Amino acid sequence: MPEDMETAAGPVPELMPDDPIHFVRGRPLKLLRNPEDDDSDFSPRSSPNVPLPKPPGGGGGGGGNVEHHVTVKYQDGGPETQLTAHQYNFMHDDDVNLPTDALAVVAPLIERLNSDAMTIIEELAADANAAIPVDWQMPQTDGGATDFLRAHDAARAAGGGEPDAHSVTPGYYVNGELQERPSEETPPAEAPELPDTGHGIGQWASLGNNFSINAALIVDIGESARTMVVMGDYFKTDAIFQTNTIMDDDRVRISGGDREPSSTSDQDVATNIADFVQNPSIYTGFSAQFAGPNWIVDVVDGDFYSVHAVAQVNLLSDNDVATQVSSSSHYNLVSGYNTQGNLAQIIDGSVEYDLIIIKGSYHGLNVIFQNNILLDNDKIKMAADGADPSQSASSDNNNLLNDATIANYGGDTFDELPGNLELIQRLLDAGMTSLDPELAGALIGHGGPLKVLYITGDYYDINAAWQTNITSDVDVMYQLQNQPVADLLALDPDGAVTQSVTTGGNELVNDAAIVDVNPDATYVGGHIYTDSILVQADLVPTASDSAVNGDTHALVTELIAFVDDHPQDTASPPPAAIANSVQSDPMASVLH
Repeated sequence: MPEDMETAAGPVPELMPDDPIHFVRGRPLKLLRNPEDDDSDFSPRSSPNVPLPKPPGGGGGGGGNVEHHVTVKYQDGGPETQLTAHQYNFMHDDDVNLPTDALAVVAPLIERLNSDAMTIIEELAADANAAIPVDWQMPQTDGGATDFLRAHDAARAAGGGEPDAHSVTPGYYVNGELQERPSEETPPAEAPELPDTGHGIGQWASLGNNFSINAALIVDIGESARTMVVMGDYFKTDAIFQTNTIMDDDRVRISGGDREPSSTSDQDVATNIADFVQNPSIYTGFSAQFAGPNWIVDVVDGDFYSVHAVAQVNLLSDNDVATQVSSSSHYNLVSGYNTQGNLAQIIDGSVEYDLIIIKGSYHGLNVIFQNNILLDNDKIKMAADGADPSQSASSDNNNLLNDATIANYGGDTFDELPGNLELIQRLLDAGMTSLDPELAGALIGHGGPLKVLYITGDYYDINAAWQTNITSDVDVMYQLQNQPVADLLALDPDGAVTQSVTTGGNELVNDAAIVDVNPDATYVGGHIYTDSILVQADLVPTASDSAVNGDTHALVTELIAFVDDHPQDTASPPPAAIANSVQSDPMASVLH
């Protein structure tokens, strides 16, 4: 992987509901705040844009008209967020199941295999990184995402607002094709269970079936105002980038016995799912109320930041080298079935403001990057000496899945800036503490004091997730099944002997959802720029795997020669440790 992988776009806490991301997807988000008590001086109506009523003028006796004004109270601050969360899992499970004297012979070959496998992983990661447009690479931090968005929006405005080269119509996409959304939700991914091998005579080896998952949910409620006023330009981009990379070059040889060997392998499956969802505003179905006479204005001097950045990485090395030599036994070898998981849930903001005024421009970005990388080159040799085993090998059946959803609530109703809202902005900017009540008719409140967020600079609203799974599962397996003794065969009603090897079945899953709650209505003084961007790629590796294949061939040749020279019937000792020639810091080896 390139040295800048950590800063390039392409490359588990307390339990939540079984599938929190699908929980959010499957249920509508509604307004959570209850209306406060009405202001006693004014009677809220069911629609805006009508002047607030004034009490009638006094009668005789020297009475006069009573003037009512909107009272404005200013205070510093506003709930800003600049959050970065990084989650990393690194696991090395390079098992060696060999007799000690055999280990001494092949140790250099094993070290070379692990080193060459990591080199191939780096090349596959470089290919995945190259599939992401160069102008969309950014540091995986809140500050890096903010700097990227600032430059991105400036370039788009300078270019006249031309859409991105990868712009798409919002909708549900599977492997690059726009489709109807399924009526049923996708079942959550689950780690595989070990198979039941029974109690018969034979050899079973499970060297794959690893499970890696990243799951992230970001719910951003901070912009859930009834009304947003943007004096400058309005920018909003939703983007999803997904890649799956598989190198799976398997070599299986089966000999001995009179039965036809069977292959239980299914094809590898790689799937990219991207869903751009536009939901109604959370205020849909709620009656409009007047803005009351008491306004509370939170003032932010300068730019405002609501930024959430989550990066998740699973790195697994499960390169196994093993032999099984037996006759009168049930020999079950398991060196795979590793599980890794990262889970992040961020829920930020509240339904707090009725009105957000931005003196500068609004910059919005929801973006998800997902990458799965699998190296699964295997070398399997199954042999029988005097036995008639039922032989089967499975070396594929890997599943790679990227599933990303960006769900917006509201935020799709725009209008030009009317004069009364522009006047309100100027008066608040000047710090006026008393306003004509006629102006309140231009706004929708909730019956209580009107809460306003006033920003003198730009507004940066960013939700970003990076998810990466990397698995190296290069396996070398030699099985030799000798003829069981007659007395043992007599105990088995079927008299069957089994040889079975499974080296595939790996599952790599990225699942991310961004739920962005937007204003009910947005008034813009400048230009409006919106876009939806999608890149989905299932990559055919261009890197050569000749080095890894050469290593596995040399290893299996040595193992066969060793077993043939040592024809004892013995189960191998516990796996022995092998020094890995790759650097001890996996971050340095793979992710910079």
